[in-house]
Amino acid sequence: MTLDFTFEGQAVRARPGDSLAAALAAAGQVALGARRSGAPRGAFCGMGVCHDCLVTVDGARGRRACMVEARAGMNVRREAERTLTPGTTPPAPPRTERAEADIAVIGAGPAGLSAAIQAAEGGARVIVLDERGESGGQYFKPRSGGYRGDHAPDRQHRRGTALRGRAEASGARILSGQSLWFARPEEDGFALRSLGEDCAWHLTVRAVILATGAYERPAMVPGWTLPGAMTIGAAQTLARRYGVAPGTRVLIAGHGPLGLQLAAELEAIGARVVALAERGRPGPGAALVRAVAAAPRLALDGARYRLAALRGRVPVLQGWELAEITGEDRAEGAVLRQIATGESRRFAADTVAAGDGFAPQLEVARLLGVPLTLDPGTGDIRPERDETGRTPAPGVWIAGDAGGLGGAEIALAQGRLSAEGALNHIGRPVRDSGADLRRPRAFQSALWSLYAAPPRATPTGGTILCRCEEITAATVRAAIAQGADDPATLKRATRLGMGRCQGRYCLPQALRLLAEAGHPAPPEALFAPQIPARPVPLGALALEKPEWGGHLESAPATRPARPDPRPLSASSADLVIIGGGVTGISAALHAARAGASVVCLDRGRVNGEASGGNAGSLHLQLLSWDFGGKAVGSGDLQLRTLPLQAESIDLWQRLETELGADFEMAVTGGLMVAENPDQIAFLEAKAAAEARIGIQTEVIDGAQVRRIAPAISEDVVAAAWCPGEGKINPLAATPPLAAAARAAGALIEENAPVRGIARDGQGYTVDTARGRITARRLLIAAGGWSAGLARMLGAELPIKGAPLQMVVTAPGPALVPCLLAHADRHLSMKQTAAGSVIIGGAWPAVTGAGGQTQILPESLEGNLWVAQRTVPQVGSLQVIRSWAAMNIDIDGAPLIGPVPGLDGVTIAATANGYTLGPLMGREAAAAALSGRLRQDLGAFSMSRFT
Repeated sequence: MTLDFTFEGQAVRARPGDSLAAALAAAGQVALGARRSGAPRGAFCGMGVCHDCLVTVDGARGRRACMVEARAGMNVRREAERTLTPGTTPPAPPRTERAEADIAVIGAGPAGLSAAIQAAEGGARVIVLDERGESGGQYFKPRSGGYRGDHAPDRQHRRGTALRGRAEASGARILSGQSLWFARPEEDGFALRSLGEDCAWHLTVRAVILATGAYERPAMVPGWTLPGAMTIGAAQTLARRYGVAPGTRVLIAGHGPLGLQLAAELEAIGARVVALAERGRPGPGAALVRAVAAAPRLALDGARYRLAALRGRVPVLQGWELAEITGEDRAEGAVLRQIATGESRRFAADTVAAGDGFAPQLEVARLLGVPLTLDPGTGDIRPERDETGRTPAPGVWIAGDAGGLGGAEIALAQGRLSAEGALNHIGRPVRDSGADLRRPRAFQSALWSLYAAPPRATPTGGTILCRCEEITAATVRAAIAQGADDPATLKRATRLGMGRCQGRYCLPQALRLLAEAGHPAPPEALFAPQIPARPVPLGALALEKPEWGGHLESAPATRPARPDPRPLSASSADLVIIGGGVTGISAALHAARAGASVVCLDRGRVNGEASGGNAGSLHLQLLSWDFGGKAVGSGDLQLRTLPLQAESIDLWQRLETELGADFEMAVTGGLMVAENPDQIAFLEAKAAAEARIGIQTEVIDGAQVRRIAPAISEDVVAAAWCPGEGKINPLAATPPLAAAARAAGALIEENAPVRGIARDGQGYTVDTARGRITARRLLIAAGGWSAGLARMLGAELPIKGAPLQMVVTAPGPALVPCLLAHADRHLSMKQTAAGSVIIGGAWPAVTGAGGQTQILPESLEGNLWVAQRTVPQVGSLQVIRSWAAMNIDIDGAPLIGPVPGLDGVTIAATANGYTLGPLMGREAAAAALSGRLRQDLGAFSMSRFT
């Protein structure tokens, strides 16, 4: 039995159960789309991690070909990041089901199914979430209904079938095809949210067992991003599940027994393997004896694989590694290198299956608060857990390879042990299952002694390190050399980790590069965990929520910081500035240029908090919640801020030219859209008020709106158009300001949290974690943290912190040509130079128990609904990350000037994000040094509160 679908208008024949990737590989189609640069891309990981196999299916953008089952009549198109395929339609949110359970098991591989069986048989209500269409995981993946081979299933297949049968009979509820995107501890358990093609699930559970497995680390060599280059696991899925050969001439290069198994499986379906390169040199010896003694069946399987390779006359090169994949638009060959001598050999191949070990899937564990640790043997980052899978996070267990590579036998045993622990946690104690890890641990120890090899060298030169953003190893090394000495700073400097794989591939290599440069990063310095845990279609999450008023106040976040043992570079200064965001850095630049000795202190890294987390809007018209009945107070101060914003935008432009930098700044204009007569009347009143203070805003009709922004919704009937608005990239703009400040003589001291401030004669002494410094004048420019600093001197400032969310999509076609806002909804939206759409609008977030900001799912859904309602095609893009930055909550207007009762202390706090940063810094520096505030800024001083 077969079925047909079309790919780029051409008929493709598939078998029942085929994934699109399998059917296309069988048809010889390897290029499935194009990267931002135009370079082709194809299937790579085979398990939904890399997102390189994205295609458009029946108008739905961003579908993973390796995870979508082929169906008759499907219309499948290649997908380019910056091109909208004709007929693209945003997905609608699927129906939502809600359920409660005692235990949730995430992942239905060996560990997950074993845990589910043990927990369900112990009397617990168990729900299993799994992203794949059928359970079994990577190890026990079943054959598809249309499997092409004619040989009988092997023992591994038979064991998987038996395990699935036991799981189905146990009473555990298995929800397949569900991607978990949200997980968070709650007072009495955990909240989980997942998304499937036809249904979304919201679960409340008492305990969680994570059995998400591992993903294959790639061999990062020149050419590893070409179509036809894939992981060993991806090639094995094609062969083992579908009976599809990934190519006509396949070269395998890896480290460990998986390559040998793949060679045997490819030979069994008639594929030609041109060579197998193995980094280790397994052979007779004590390690082999120990492996056979610990697991004779597995050792026998290995012998059978070796015999199959010999029968197929596959050249097996031990002690060799992949050095390069050659080809133009697809893989055409490979270069192998002997590790010991450097000798190289070339092979012609249209498919290269390569891997370099495995890394645990950490994203859900991190969302649930599981601490991380470094594997002492490999240096890999893995979650903390004991032998039973118990983690330091109450109610969370991690079983199998999700906590570090151990293989299927350990996963099966640890699944049972984790279930026992979870049952005890919920008050259902059970008898010891008898699960024993000693023999499988002994086998794993012997196996990796047998396959011992030196670590692969880190990538160099033009080798791609971040495949999503196409960032080279040379770019990353240069950023490290220029001072990016931790993962977060490196990410902000290069965009590493900002793509769809969310850093899964590039981050481990970046950590190695940092360590080689003398900057080893502790686990707590990794990218902050945020939702969604996997990219999800925006339209599938867009749900209307009630509008709200007022900020959700929160204690300022306490992002983990690495201790810096170096003392401060100076013990005194004319001016000490506290805060290394855009305002503080701008103040340091202008004060140093005025001839003052300046030290700028930051508790973390420059641009590391609110400024670096800002969305980068350059606002010139009032936001809808700053005018009329929604405004704080009368709204007069907000209105009087607008001329300052115009002045600051002009200053931004002059600084970009003066410094010869690219701030990715553009004055595009801005639209605030209206959908009905009441909203039009609101915009007309707002525009009239803005005109009275010299701000050019014009209310235009729907036709004029669509000439500016063709993708705007048909529901939009008018808009306020402000030609002076625009956008800027805070990640590109603040670093040049900091470099200019240093060049002018300012000292910028990072990782120097302030522990105390005291009067000292005619000045002040500031105690930091890196030493003490005295100054005659003090400028507090620490945003939402400012009130706490002033309190050290006995002063109260009316500044609160309110974390606000931002959401970013994967790069897409040009949809948002200017700054967008809504007349009656919380929305701010713009599109970056890279094509990502940034969505905000002051939707609230919170500060979690661990001190880091957390996105509220209701805020995410509501914000996305407004965005899609305004620009419908935004719904076709994928949400790849969200974050929250600590907004400054005063009274809707900035605060600048002397702090009453504290001679020589100045406060500078903006109330309009990044727009006012350089102007506030300049004027705060002038006020601090002269003791006089610019006359027209008097309305924004502390005097309005006293």
